[in-house]
Amino acid sequence: MTGHRAFWTLVALSATIRAAVAYLGCCLAMALAWRITHHGAGPRLLSSAVWAGAVLLTLSVAGAVRSVQRVRRGLGATRTVGRHVRAAAVDDAAVRAAARQVAPTVPVDVVEDAGRFAFAYGLLRPRVAVSSGLVESATFEELRAVLAHEAEHVRGRDPLRALVASFLTAQHFALPLLGHLRAAVVADRELAADRCAMARCGAGAVAGALLKVGDAPRWAHAAPAAAMGGRALLAARITQLEGDPPPPARPDRRQVAVTAAGAALYAWAIAGSAWLVAATPLICLGRGH
Repeated sequence: MTGHRAFWTLVALSATIRAAVAYLGCCLAMALAWRITHHGAGPRLLSSAVWAGAVLLTLSVAGAVRSVQRVRRGLGATRTVGRHVRAAAVDDAAVRAAARQVAPTVPVDVVEDAGRFAFAYGLLRPRVAVSSGLVESATFEELRAVLAHEAEHVRGRDPLRALVASFLTAQHFALPLLGHLRAAVVADRELAADRCAMARCGAGAVAGALLKVGDAPRWAHAAPAAAMGGRALLAARITQLEGDPPPPARPDRRQVAVTAAGAALYAWAIAGSAWLVAATPLICLGRGH
């Protein structure tokens, strides 16, 4: 599955679940309150439909809290990265020359840091950050390859995609297979950025850059960013550099099993909640007494 398709599949699945929950949510809490008011805490309250409604509300609230926390952390980390980059920014003639050739419209910042890293960051107006340590160790062609790679992440607004995917997977924590879709988005965008760099600078320059670029610095780990370094996708990227298609990543059996159980839980909770709302006289449905 391509990253574009994986991303929109993730969005569509999340929107479908949220639409079902929102449709029921306006009256579900009122239905539970009506049951408690009229039937008390006796055996009738402990029906499967009431339990289904309680489970659906719990999943919805817990998912909302997790997703809001994820977004807050991502926004805060993005601001932290921006401040760090601005505080340590330096000018470099080689970077300016390379950027004019392969990424003339992309803002590029050079960060005074001995580490060797490069990443795209920023949500609405993404930029590229390159360390002075990488600039010193890379050849000019390798530097061009790094900037061409990161420029593709900027054009695709990949930091924003990463934050949206993180928000959606946190929201539906009972469906871990959505995390596989998120990983597919990241992998496809990395491979696409490599292909863009290969087309502009050649496979040799990209291979040399991959050998020299390391992970993003610790102060950028929490931010939604797209870094050229990292070992997670190295095998697939080398396979692509050699001219072969990378093998598709497949979810592990545990992810599939837990997601199947989570989907069954959602289906039971939604069906039971729908029955509970339909069987309860509520003003919001025009059936109040």
